[in-house]
Amino acid sequence: MPLIRPPAIAGTFYPAAPDMLRSEIDGLIHAAVESQTENDTPIPKAIIVPHAGLMFSGTIAGLGFATVRALKGTVKRIVIIGPAHRMAFQGIAIAKAEGFATPLGDVHCDLAGLQAALAWPQVQVLDEAHTQEHGLEIELPFIQRLFGEDADIGIVPLLVSRCSAWQVHEVIEALWGGPETLIVISSDLSHFHDYDTAKRIDDNTRAMIERFDAESITSGDACGALPVAGMLISARNRGMRIRTLGMCNSGDVTGDKSRVVGYGAWAVYAGSEDMREDEKTSKSSGGFVGMTEKLLADHGAMMIDLARQSIWHGITHGGPLRIDPALVSPELLQSGACFVTLKKSGQLRGCIGSVMAHRDLATDLCENAFKAGFGDPRFPALRQDELNDDLELSISVLSPPRDFPFENEADLIAKLTPHEDGIILSDGNHRGLFLPQVWEQLPDPADFVAQLKRKAGLSTDHWSDRMRAQRFVTRGISGKDITPRDFWQQSNPMP
Repeated sequence: MPLIRPPAIAGTFYPAAPDMLRSEIDGLIHAAVESQTENDTPIPKAIIVPHAGLMFSGTIAGLGFATVRALKGTVKRIVIIGPAHRMAFQGIAIAKAEGFATPLGDVHCDLAGLQAALAWPQVQVLDEAHTQEHGLEIELPFIQRLFGEDADIGIVPLLVSRCSAWQVHEVIEALWGGPETLIVISSDLSHFHDYDTAKRIDDNTRAMIERFDAESITSGDACGALPVAGMLISARNRGMRIRTLGMCNSGDVTGDKSRVVGYGAWAVYAGSEDMREDEKTSKSSGGFVGMTEKLLADHGAMMIDLARQSIWHGITHGGPLRIDPALVSPELLQSGACFVTLKKSGQLRGCIGSVMAHRDLATDLCENAFKAGFGDPRFPALRQDELNDDLELSISVLSPPRDFPFENEADLIAKLTPHEDGIILSDGNHRGLFLPQVWEQLPDPADFVAQLKRKAGLSTDHWSDRMRAQRFVTRGISGKDITPRDFWQQSNPMP
């Protein structure tokens, strides 16, 4: 007999009686269809829906699922991705089960899809994570009623814990498929604020989702921040459109507005063929990462050369290169913050940067390149005879840091996203910063925090109620990306 994961939340999050469950789901879908004002909206490739109990978020979930009802007979695989609520682990987890049960029957798993997911190193089999999890199960009765309780549809249920949004994005891309595949992202919004605060936070989250700003969404904005962000990266890269279907919070349902949970639903569609070129650029470059990757693609060679010239200027004139604005791309004259890193034979040789943008990016990288070579107190000043193929130069452009709230050290460690988060940790006058690249040397989050405390001048076991953290992300480019050999030859220096 096949291994079936039994229902964990029947009778709590939704009715355990099959007839009552059918009636409630059908009523939510019907109400959503009746509320739709646009009849010519295309069918989504993906939806974002909440995962609270039906009495709390069922109306909003219905709005999302109603948009894909026309896929009956077409869709054969549904990828469901949500956050792990019951246990923390590294990466993305699938269950051993060949199917998931609800009071309406069994929904079988798409085994080929699960195998495709397992091909990625961030995905593992972790049955315990799924045993009591509600965030995926709550979506199954909607799927059963929309597409048929005996339909030949397979699900790929994925739980996300400690990983990066880009790692989620990679798995989404691996499972993207064609018209036969629907992607369901399961996430609630803010948790346990008063009504007005929650409305303000959730409205900001709505704006971030609508502009595809995957890098700004945190777990404080949505419990499924990583699945949402992973989906947004895919949608952004594909030039897709997104539409907010509806939002509310538990205070709208119960009347208790002292401590509420937010809910929202979105539909993600293929981009319009007649979308203007400037609209395509705007949508595909949403958020810091999209804009920065475009900046690096368009002007990375100039940025690297400015940094190289500034180091040569330090060798020959004892100071950083002063840029001529007329010779620099206008995009590099916008405000920006960067770090410049030098490595000699693979070992750190200097690293200096700006945490906050306080001048134009071109000037910032010239100043920091000079300081990385001649002003890093950990190393002697760079010598001309070190300018050879063993000396590597790289630039990291930083997003604006945002507060990264946590309750205690364990909570901070649990919330970190390895290989994506840059962190500024401070306590009073003590402050330390690690770029995301540090995860390559310190992949364990507890180790990462301990060594960051040491960099801040604190003991590795230090903790206090005054400890604060800020998060940022980076995108970068290396001299090796531009010209692998003879990088340091002095040619065409800026006057």
